[in-house]
Amino acid sequence: MRKPAARAPVAAAPAAAATAASVPAAEPEPARAAAAVVESGTLRGQLQLVAAAGQELGADEMRHAVVYYVADQGAAPARPGRYRIYTHNKQFEPESMVVPLGSTISFPNQDEILHNVFSVTPKSSFDLGIYGEGKSAEYTFKQTGLVLINCNVHHAMQANVLVIDTPYFTSPGSDGRFELKNLPAGSGKLMVWHPRAAIQAITQGMPAAGPVVLRLALTKPRISEHLNKERKPY
Repeated sequence: MRKPAARAPVAAAPAAAATAASVPAAEPEPARAAAAVVESGTLRGQLQLVAAAGQELGADEMRHAVVYYVADQGAAPARPGRYRIYTHNKQFEPESMVVPLGSTISFPNQDEILHNVFSVTPKSSFDLGIYGEGKSAEYTFKQTGLVLINCNVHHAMQANVLVIDTPYFTSPGSDGRFELKNLPAGSGKLMVWHPRAAIQAITQGMPAAGPVVLRLALTKPRISEHLNKERKPY
């Protein structure tokens, strides 16, 4: 079976958001009415990833990172869309993704075996049931925050979805450099997330005085310990 083209973890980029290097299939809904946004320009910077004690830093870790901006006021509305996370070779592809609040993710099965995609994350729990090759099921994310997704058949399958209520987000390049465009003037918070680390936030006003440097320590293993959908050991 032909494997789908590689997809960055990522961040989708609706209107008024920074454009990620690669964006899973998205069909944004029409923008909601909002007050005029006073834009102040582009925020540039570089993210540095380091391994915490006892952890290893993989060669492709940067592609899982996302940088986003939460304005205190004057932000354009987030635009929900439709995205895909494939089940292929007993893993989720991509393994991490950031989506705007209200977005829907479908989970097409491209394996010749059965999968059961589920989450027991509070306020975002779901069970898509068992389905086979060529079938798909979907879930709409109505709560902000991190959602841990697993397969009830295969313990080592894990995906991380971060649901955010802001249109300003992007994935850094392989060298950690990033740009966030069309940010509103005024105060806000610059956030950085990686599935293997806690979300980090710094106060950041716009327009910015210059490029920013972010440093994030990876403290978690790639596959975290978790229970099955009945909240019991596998």
